[in-house]
Amino acid sequence: MSLGKLENSIGYKFKNKKLLDEAITHKSINSDFNNERLEFLGDSVISLVVSEALHLEENSLDEGKLSIYRSRIVSRSSLNKAGLKIKLDKYLQAGSTLKNNQNLTETIIGNTLEALIGAIFLDSDFLKAKEITLAVLEIDFSKLLLEEQKDSKTLLQEFLQSLDEDLPEYVTSEKKQNGEIYFVSKVTLPIHNVFGEGQGKSKKLAEQEAASNVLIMLNKDGK
Repeated sequence: MSLGKLENSIGYKFKNKKLLDEAITHKSINSDFNNERLEFLGDSVISLVVSEALHLEENSLDEGKLSIYRSRIVSRSSLNKAGLKIKLDKYLQAGSTLKNNQNLTETIIGNTLEALIGAIFLDSDFLKAKEITLAVLEIDFSKLLLEEQKDSKTLLQEFLQSLDEDLPEYVTSEKKQNGEIYFVSKVTLPIHNVFGEGQGKSKKLAEQEAASNVLIMLNKDGK
């Protein structure tokens, strides 16, 4: 496939085409000219880009949580998926054994993506590499928070079921502040005289936080 199509898909035209060739060349086809060094560089660039994005977006998280989120975003699986999305497997230059085994090929696409970002960094600058990285990764911060948060709604439901009580009802509304849309969810357990409220960038996140706050109150009351 034409490398011009790859450039169009990522929104960047290389000034030094040799860097692009190097980024998509696996050592299985050329031991002297391959993407291993660019992969090393790109790994650091991506890590810095993601670290900065998390620092700016999730200012309530401590260092431990930030590290967990970063590891998820830059995991081999996540980078492989991002690389496949821009069809890097179609441009990869590799030995026939590797190219003919789809499972093997897909496992190294993330490495190729790292090499591509490293090449963009050398061909331009950090800001451009950052722009392309964020565009390709499409980080969903709300989804990260939802996956990390324990399923408090399920825990609350199971607690009430164990007491043969009715399931909780969530009253969730959409709000807007400073042009940003967010959700507020409220849940009440009249029998236990407990009320919980939560906020989030999605309805699910708000309800999870409301359920979590109810569970905290129940635990305080020794339920």
